[in-house]
Amino acid sequence: MPFWWTFGKVPEVSAPELQQLAESLDREQIDPKPLIIDVRTEAEYAAGHVKHAVNASFLPPWSFPNRVEPIVKDVPKSAQIIVICLSAHRSIGAYKWLRSEGFSNVKQLAAGMQDWRARHLPEQAQK
Repeated sequence: MPFWWTFGKVPEVSAPELQQLAESLDREQIDPKPLIIDVRTEAEYAAGHVKHAVNASFLPPWSFPNRVEPIVKDVPKSAQIIVICLSAHRSIGAYKWLRSEGFSNVKQLAAGMQDWRARHLPEQAQK
């Protein structure tokens, strides 16, 4: 089954857990450093994203590897990676691709940015 088939259950992190992780990146040296990848479109990302998240749009899915490879090329395979999308569907495909590349500690944000926003958690926006 292709990685872009965005159905199934994958490990998740809650919005409060991700907020705590993002905040800890400002205060602590974590080795290997966790990576937060927002797989929404560039416009969605620019409108508001989790602090420290980098953007690698999942759309179209067959181009995702070309967008994310430069981001993960120097990341240890054991590093924690959290993938984020709007409603936790596109992130499933991103999760599957990252796992297929040997990354062992990948999770998605449960219920995506919809839950993050419902909880009124802080967002960064591009100017």
